[in-house]
Amino acid sequence: MTLEIVLMWTAVTLYAASSVVFVVATVFVRPRLDDVALWIGLAGLVPHAVAIGVRWERVGHGPYLGFYEVVSSYAFISVAALGLIAWQRRSLARVGVLLMPIAFLMLGASMFTPRADLEITATLASWWLTIHVAFAKLCYGAFVASFALALLYLARGRATGLLAEALERLPRQEVIDDLVYRFVAVGFVFLGIMIVAGAIWANEAWGRYWAWDPIETWSLISWIVYALYLHARLLLGWRGRRSAWFAVAALPVVLFALIGVPLVYNSIHGAYLQGF
Repeated sequence: MTLEIVLMWTAVTLYAASSVVFVVATVFVRPRLDDVALWIGLAGLVPHAVAIGVRWERVGHGPYLGFYEVVSSYAFISVAALGLIAWQRRSLARVGVLLMPIAFLMLGASMFTPRADLEITATLASWWLTIHVAFAKLCYGAFVASFALALLYLARGRATGLLAEALERLPRQEVIDDLVYRFVAVGFVFLGIMIVAGAIWANEAWGRYWAWDPIETWSLISWIVYALYLHARLLLGWRGRRSAWFAVAALPVVLFALIGVPLVYNSIHGAYLQGF
């Protein structure tokens, strides 16, 4: 077993342990365990980052070719998003009860797929590719944070009994609602940059900026969906439950654009998730 795989399985184990502790903290209303679960999850970022770095050094490119690399990197971003949320407001660490299982399942699933080293061709190698991929990761992190916070908002609004007690320490609903909006706004900007950088890269690699390729089309659809969210929020005055439901419904569109499209469509972007 290579160093990379040992590190990855260490990260999987820490993410799983964090998920369990978050569930226990929520079910048995033990606020102090939230901090323990958070630090276990953040500790998992260390071996995960080192494993990504080891592979990057070996294959000569970042984590953006093949299901293993792509989904692993999105698991990393999910945990990093939790750290950012908790940094904004420590009492929101409880959102880890949603984000840590997502990260654990994503990384765990990636470990059971082919992990062959995939080389990037000279045609595709470009700084614009790096920028394109970097902003794809950033927009995913922002959108998954908005999704988790929106779910928390909705759950708290309907919570009774044990669940209401577990969510008692969270900030006011207005604060959570505002954070959902802010993360969506940041993700919207990052997604726009990703699309523009991708178009410039496509012109360098294939001699055209836009060809309505399925992944290009669905990326644009995702951008429009979040533009509609911002329109409803800023111009129509949507707040609270309607806004939260919109944020929850929007994430599956982004996930399909980032991961689903290369699996469903025969696309020029097929190498993105080859090996699945």
